[in-house]
This record gives sequence, structure tokens and C-alpha cells, in this order.
Amino acid sequence: MSEPAPASHAGAPRQRGLGTLLATSLIQIAASFTIAGPLAISLLIVRSQHLPESWIGYYTSLIYAAAIAGSVSTARLMASFSVRTIQLGSVIATGLGYALFACVAPPVANVVAACLGIVLMGFAYGVIVPSSSLALAECYSQAAQPLVVSLRQTGVPVGTALVALIAPHVAQVSGWQSMTLPVLAVLAATFVLALPGLQAFGTLSANLPPRQHPLGSVRSTLAQRATRRLALVAGLYAMNQAALTTYLVPALVWLHGLSVGKSAGYLAIATVAGAGARILFGITTARWGRATLHLALIGLLTGAAWLLLLWPLPSALRLTAGSALLGATAMGWNGILLAEMGLAAPAGRTAEAVATGTSFAYLGVLVAPLAFVELDRALGSKTAALAAIAMLAVLAGVSLLRSTAPRPG
Repeated sequence: MSEPAPASHAGAPRQRGLGTLLATSLIQIAASFTIAGPLAISLLIVRSQHLPESWIGYYTSLIYAAAIAGSVSTARLMASFSVRTIQLGSVIATGLGYALFACVAPPVANVVAACLGIVLMGFAYGVIVPSSSLALAECYSQAAQPLVVSLRQTGVPVGTALVALIAPHVAQVSGWQSMTLPVLAVLAATFVLALPGLQAFGTLSANLPPRQHPLGSVRSTLAQRATRRLALVAGLYAMNQAALTTYLVPALVWLHGLSVGKSAGYLAIATVAGAGARILFGITTARWGRATLHLALIGLLTGAAWLLLLWPLPSALRLTAGSALLGATAMGWNGILLAEMGLAAPAGRTAEAVATGTSFAYLGVLVAPLAFVELDRALGSKTAALAAIAMLAVLAGVSLLRSTAPRPG
């Protein structure tokens, strides 16, 4: 279990906790809005830039490779910089990264700028989650962690849903690069609105590990059975979340002949359901515990959701139900798993445990598009490739379910 907040923070006013939760949630929404934007209009970008369809997966893999580097670096950054500096600096870096990604330049310079922008957005995204988790650990009790972390993590599906509703229409009317203006406007508003909630934070020392090589914190976390198991599950579940956010829109176009706009509508349904599920799972685990049982059922239901979406001859009802169930499961696990990672960590290791869990989740997101491309090539079927990724979540759910069963004797 992680150690309680130090005495200097134990009596922190309730207003400080709510302000921090609001600020970190807004930043999560804005960051997710930004990096999910190109995925919501990926087919339009591919067609206008004459890129292969595999670019869709490469974008996701590159951004999350950078996010892993950001995540494992967070504990060391927090020993030197304030939460306020790290969070607001990440907002600025995200905006600069998107501007580079969407810049108009000669072909060679355009590719270099786009790659640099993706890396910058990814690194900033990787820093946001563990640093905000530690800030919330300073403001709220252990019992409240599943709920508050889940509330903060609703920013991912909320941001993705918003951009899924906006981006296709903006891109079809004015071109995909015109999304730069709404993205920068959202980030600027977030910077201003988040500033008061982060005002009180200086450099935090509680729950930070001693200075060490970034990979040392990963080794320390994986040495503990409970946190190791949760980190591995995070990676497998994140593969399905990546399959949802990266391939749901293209898959509905490829497999069922839907338009990009209608397919993005189903992505919005999925992400709204994901936001609701994160709050619901946060409430139920905070009230009754059993986070491992929650996570096991999530894995099993993820497979059922993909079955509804991939089945031939789709109906609007089945696609709506499948999208909602997939959003609730493939996106609903994140908050309670990260909270459980922090609670399962040894005293003083909260930051590095959450950072490692986040890194494994990002690793799953990185691997998923590459796995999809190779499975599609090997199996000759996009449906089979997505079904194979879904089976990983089901197997992880079965494994967790077995671990929750009472042992004989």
C-alpha cells in the first residue's frame, strides 16, 4: 500500500483537491483531444497526402513510443520541477507538437516536422498521467483514489469524443490542416482554466523514489508480483483501447461500407460510454473494492463487444450497442487499474508504480497497430486481425478471474 499523505498535506482544504482534480482533468481532455484528432480523420489525411493506409498505425505507434519515454522520465522530472510547471509545460509542448505535425512545408521538411511534432506530443502526453496521479494522491485519501483517478481519466474518452464529432466536419469543409486552429484554441483555454487549480503545488517529495536511472523504477515495479501483473494487464487492455481509437473508424468503413462521418459518430458513442464507465467503475471500486474482479469482467466483455462490431450484416442497433460496450470496456479499465497500481505499490513507490503501469499501457498502444498490420498480412483479413487482438483482452480477463477465485484448502 502507498503511504498516507504527509502531515503538511493531510489537512489540505477540500477546495484544493477539487481544484487539482478539475485542472488535471481539463489537461487530460485537451491532450486527448489533440492526439486523437488525426485518428478521427486518418483516412482523409491518408488520401490527401497520398500516404499508405499503414500510416494510421505508424502515427499511433510513434506517439506512444514517445509517451513511454515521457512516462518513465516523470519521477525524475517531479523531483526537480513543480506539478504546475510539468502539467502546464506539457500543455505548451502538446500545442507546439501539433503545430509542427500540421505545418505546411516542402515534402522532406514536412515529414521531419511531422515526426518531431508527433514525438513532442507523445512525450508530453506520457508525462501528464503519472504527474497528475501523484498530485491527486497528495490531495485525496487512499479510499478515494479509484474514484478521483477514474474521474481524471475520463478526460481521455471525453477529449476523443469531442474531436471525433468536430474533426471530420472541419476537415471535410476546410481540409485536415485546418484542425490546427481549434486544437490550439482548446489548449490555450485549458492552460488558462487549469492555472488556478495548480497554483498551490510546489515540488513534491512524498511518494517519490530516490533518484535512479529511469529503467530502474520499471525494474523495481516489476519485481513486485501484484504490480507486475497489473502492468502486464495494462499492456494487453491498452492494445484493445488502441484498436478502438485507431481502427474503429477505418474498420467500419472497410468492413461495413460506412462513411467516415457516420463511423466517427460510432467512435463518439464509444468514447462517451468509456467516460461514463470510468466514473461508474471508479464509484463501484471505491465503494465495494474488488478492482481485480472488475478488471477481469472488463476483459471478457471486451471480446463480446468486438464480436458485435465485427459480425457481418450489421444493423444500426448492433453497431450502437457494440460501440457503447467496447467503449465502456476497452476504455473503462484505465482509472481503476492505475489507482490499484498506486495502492499496491510499496510505501514511497507510488509515482514509479503508476509511471510503470502507464508505460506498459503505452507499450500496448504502440504494439497494437504494428500487430494489426502484421496479423492482417498473415491472416489476409482485417476482421481476423482485430479478433486476434480482442482475444488478448479475453485471455487477460480469464487470467484475472482465476486469480480472484478462492483457493482450495
